[in-house]
Amino acid sequence: MANPEISSTCDFARSYLRFRSDRTLKKTITSTQKTTTTLNNVRMPLDCLTTIRRGDKVDQFGLGGSCKTERVFVERDIWSTPNGDMCAVYGGDPPRFMIISRYDRVGKGVMLNPPSLGEKPDRQCVDPTEAFESVSLDHSRCPARRLDSLASALQAFSGRDEVVGRTEFRSGDAEILAEYPIRVVNFSERHGYFQVDTGPLLFFGEPTGPNLIERLHLAYVAHLGGPWAEFLVCRPTPLEGLPVQVHHFSESRRVEASNSLWLLERKPS
Repeated sequence: MANPEISSTCDFARSYLRFRSDRTLKKTITSTQKTTTTLNNVRMPLDCLTTIRRGDKVDQFGLGGSCKTERVFVERDIWSTPNGDMCAVYGGDPPRFMIISRYDRVGKGVMLNPPSLGEKPDRQCVDPTEAFESVSLDHSRCPARRLDSLASALQAFSGRDEVVGRTEFRSGDAEILAEYPIRVVNFSERHGYFQVDTGPLLFFGEPTGPNLIERLHLAYVAHLGGPWAEFLVCRPTPLEGLPVQVHHFSESRRVEASNSLWLLERKPS
């Protein structure tokens, strides 16, 4: 019988979201800048792996790390103006690719290139086969041991080993499993607690379009390892006294959840 305290866990330090653009094969439909090259590869570290189960159907999505909007392979003036944060989500069946852009206000009105494509949506969902030559979730897995006691969790957090968190919860008829590296945690051996406060990761919420991927929103998660989790979700948020909205982590969502911590046990190189 398999040991439930030993599992294969995503090795986030060695996992990536990759996509490749070749303009000799396909026109770009997601860029706001005129490109100086015909071929470009992107490697983003994986920040979260989310699995959604609805009945017998299982979809998996990866969140790539955030970067800034830029011009590629130029000698100066690299950062685009206006500048924004950009990250990407990929996965599902059929697969979809979603670019999440956050400028200094919602609906900034930045134009795609060429401008005939219109404004770039803050959440641009595309068919990856139309936008890129290839896209992949290049994620590694390795053995991990469940930290099944407060003492084992405190010992792990006092050291240098990598810890991965899992948060499982239900949303309607969907079962959600979010897997993410524990980057930030509070803990106290005197008072006997730990409190995860980490992200960004993906929260499964209300749909913003017809595709399942559009129900995924950037969020942070906090929990004490017990039967609940609180997500802080990025939402369009009005600025007081101004007719402007910004992308801000402003909506707190508490869910009944199962949380677990996993200590990576890589084999020696």
